[in-house]
Amino acid sequence: MQVMTQSPVETSVWHRLLSRQLTRRSALGTVAGAAAAVSLPVAFSDAQATANNGAPVTPDTQKLQPRAFPPFTPIEPTAADALTLPRGYRYQVLAPWGETFTPDGRTLGFNHDFVGYFPIDMLQGGKSSTEALLTINHEYANPMFVGGDTKERTAKQIQAEMQDVGVSVVRVRKEGREWKVVMDPRNRRIDAFTPIELTGPVRGSAVVKGATMVKGSVGNCSGGQTPWGTLLTCEENVDGYQKAWAGSGYEAMHQGWVTEIDPFDPAWTPKKRTGMGRFRHENAAVTLARDGRVVAYMGDDMQDSCIYKFISRDRYNPADRNASRDLLADGDLYVANFGNGSWVLLDYARNKKLQEAKAGDKPLFTSQAEVLADARAAALAVGGTPVDRPEDIEIHPRTGDLYAALTNNSRHGNFFGQIIRWTEKDRDPAATTFLWEVFAYGGPQSGFASPDNLVFDPYGNLWMVTDNSDLGTNPIKAYHGNNAMFFFPTEGPNTGKAYRFAVGPVDAELTGPVFSPDGKTLFVAVQHPGEDSESLDKLTSTFAAKEGTRIPRPTLVAIEGFPGWRQA
Repeated sequence: MQVMTQSPVETSVWHRLLSRQLTRRSALGTVAGAAAAVSLPVAFSDAQATANNGAPVTPDTQKLQPRAFPPFTPIEPTAADALTLPRGYRYQVLAPWGETFTPDGRTLGFNHDFVGYFPIDMLQGGKSSTEALLTINHEYANPMFVGGDTKERTAKQIQAEMQDVGVSVVRVRKEGREWKVVMDPRNRRIDAFTPIELTGPVRGSAVVKGATMVKGSVGNCSGGQTPWGTLLTCEENVDGYQKAWAGSGYEAMHQGWVTEIDPFDPAWTPKKRTGMGRFRHENAAVTLARDGRVVAYMGDDMQDSCIYKFISRDRYNPADRNASRDLLADGDLYVANFGNGSWVLLDYARNKKLQEAKAGDKPLFTSQAEVLADARAAALAVGGTPVDRPEDIEIHPRTGDLYAALTNNSRHGNFFGQIIRWTEKDRDPAATTFLWEVFAYGGPQSGFASPDNLVFDPYGNLWMVTDNSDLGTNPIKAYHGNNAMFFFPTEGPNTGKAYRFAVGPVDAELTGPVFSPDGKTLFVAVQHPGEDSESLDKLTSTFAAKEGTRIPRPTLVAIEGFPGWRQA
């Protein structure tokens, strides 16, 4: 079916209020001025310094004019077991599950999610679009595919699953028209067995029984990238493993954090940043406040859960990478109140509501470590607004506006989801107040449902992938076809209109989209194709199956055919 136009939002109250605060020229000046105030070098900016996954944010970004229409002919929905693209675009399977990619024989993990693009020359001030270290999150393992079609998990199967989650660091290079995985000593796996250091207020506390080092990173959903060239991998659905991996030594309280990994330095121990709170972390969108502090926006991917931001205590110094790698150890965590457009501090010593919060006659919290370990309860105790499954949050490269995908909420009849956007006061990410609106609604009128991961291109156009788990069984989503990827103009007469770019295979999600710095390659993960298969004999998908087999494989794909970025 044809995707229908939504009503323009330029005349909304939200836009009229913004126009009173600042003109378009001053808005763009504020973004550029913020970067200048902290002396952010062009080299780091060109290499995605704000880690707005995919869009190289540079002074030249302001010269790029937004598109009113997509750079492709939109496609129709389909239920085919294929990755369907517009005419003129092609893809290659680049890094599928189970392929050997390290010198010591490790294989790529299962269920690819977030993909981080780190130009191979980034630390030297470069922005290579033909060679990079990619980081690939592996959210969870499907027992049927990983361990075989068994009824009960064996010890061997549990070990295989624990080795197939976490993160892969993979060097890739474009050779002619094709991308290839390159053997490199930095290629490695971070899995459920990897030693990881706790940092921040929870480190050594009673909450984690005095632990300072823990084992593994699991539930790795979306993530983010830092200005200093590290990955933030976000641990989401972690509690269920306590039962699934019984006897393995798995500790749920050691998971559910944001873990920082340096793809360039295998010797650097990964760090769990407990100051950023424990909840079902979907992602971490990183930028810089006007005063140079680091700000990370995060969503708690659960019905009736909240949106957060973390502000570092110290300021970013682009000349000192070693110091930068400690910036996320200390800072303040806030939760969004959309009822009055404010950020509420989650600090036990400075917020009396946290001190007074009780469950019956017992206090909910007695320390900051307890607040952070149950950030969801703390957020609701101080008036954080429960929203409809906040998944990805990303930052507009031209305006600094924040966009969040609210996937859906069946508890309240919101089956299609929506995308919201907000603007911090004075365009400063460290502000404590903001204005917000709904950018796009899911449903038959727009053509999409259940928005999930987001990515911007430097023009300021939004690209979104969907997360529908009930396609094929829910008649109200018959219009949708398989999970898909959409393009949205964010300015002009077609603001908020959805154009379908890609459709994934049966049962799959398209996840973790990220562009190369020149905009000519889009990397996307194809997650859990064939997820609803009854057995290995009754497969719903065979996407990316290894030659001679029929078992579908989660994989990274590289999509080509984009015109690249053009200066205005």
